[in-house]
Amino acid sequence: MIAREEPASVGQRMLWLIERYSGSHGQLNYPLLLRLRGPVDRTDLQLALDTLVARHETLRTTFARRQGLLTQLVHEPQPVPISTVAVEPRSAPGLRQRIVEEIATPIDPARCSIRITLWTLGPVEHVLCINAHHLVTDAWSCRILVEELLLLLAGAQPLPRLGWQYRHYVQWQQRQATAERLKADRDYWQRRLDGAQPPALRPVSPRPAGPRGAARQAAESTIEFDISPKTWQGLQQLAKTEHTTPFVVLLSIYYLLIRRETQDTDLSLCSPFANRTRTEVMRTVGFFVNMLILRTGVRPGSTFTDLLRSASCTVAEALEHQGFPYFLPPGQTRQADARRVEDFVFQMLPGLPPAAVVGDIEIEVLPPMVASRFDLELTVIQRQGNGLRAVLQYAPDQIDQALAERVATGCGELAATVTARPDLII
Repeated sequence: MIAREEPASVGQRMLWLIERYSGSHGQLNYPLLLRLRGPVDRTDLQLALDTLVARHETLRTTFARRQGLLTQLVHEPQPVPISTVAVEPRSAPGLRQRIVEEIATPIDPARCSIRITLWTLGPVEHVLCINAHHLVTDAWSCRILVEELLLLLAGAQPLPRLGWQYRHYVQWQQRQATAERLKADRDYWQRRLDGAQPPALRPVSPRPAGPRGAARQAAESTIEFDISPKTWQGLQQLAKTEHTTPFVVLLSIYYLLIRRETQDTDLSLCSPFANRTRTEVMRTVGFFVNMLILRTGVRPGSTFTDLLRSASCTVAEALEHQGFPYFLPPGQTRQADARRVEDFVFQMLPGLPPAAVVGDIEIEVLPPMVASRFDLELTVIQRQGNGLRAVLQYAPDQIDQALAERVATGCGELAATVTARPDLII
């Protein structure tokens, strides 16, 4: 059956180039993991997943070049294959290894954009993985899929009508008025990022031979730590006092940690923004998120509050111009092994939803297990019991372990300090 051809979005075209020329090797997989406790009816699960794929065009979209341009190929709905794998009961290490292997196995979006696996540890213990290529999903989309899957398993039919499919969003991008706005956003970023440099962190010496990123091993390049409920409450209060958000407060802490390591006064970090500025796409599954460069200056002798206020202005402007993703300014070139501004990332994720009971099944969303493709990435996740969980991922072929450990330790210590002393001289 012939697929319907639709143009790709600006963001999809850029992500396609990133994967083709950076050798990501599965690092653009975007998995959703669910633990199912109870007697799972395979027929009901198959029907629910088939309905999701039929409902959201991106989940049945592949990609190809047409006259040199990346093109979406939207296929007709078909039953989605589910790979069922038995795992020894109470074999948690074995299950984790299988999950890691599944997430690390590349998805070829030219053939299929999603891959679904159901691991069974017994008649009432399962883990479901909806592994999708990042070209067709993002964090917001995963929340939509969880909510709709719960409704479908509970027998809700029909689901609320969608506003737009992803192709409608691309059509909106191509309108003249939208194109003019995107050009204005592009011009803003070109001015804003002129001369921006990545943090001047000393590279690993000697660097491993081979392609950039070839030596990365997720198990050896992740540091996890907690920020206490008391400190989290203090950070929220500081944000309220300064008329900003906890995201900006935590971003400012990350800025300061990088400044302490580099003595830089011109700091540039990257962060994902949802980029859902129209109500029509609030329930649309697709790749909307934009990675934006947040560039902020630091005056020597200033206080943390000064940095916080500067960062707040930076984020406010980025929100206003989030429609156009990060781009390489015309005429600028990159060396294959050179550091880039977008290699240093901060993101803050909402807390995981509480476990839900659907019939005789308890469904729990598991913490994200997405391999970082950046040199240094700090992710902060709100915990259900209050407090924060922080995950620092680093590329061991680019960032020294000792440096990563200093950043992780310093993050917790600095978070506690600035809640009591926001006038701290930086």
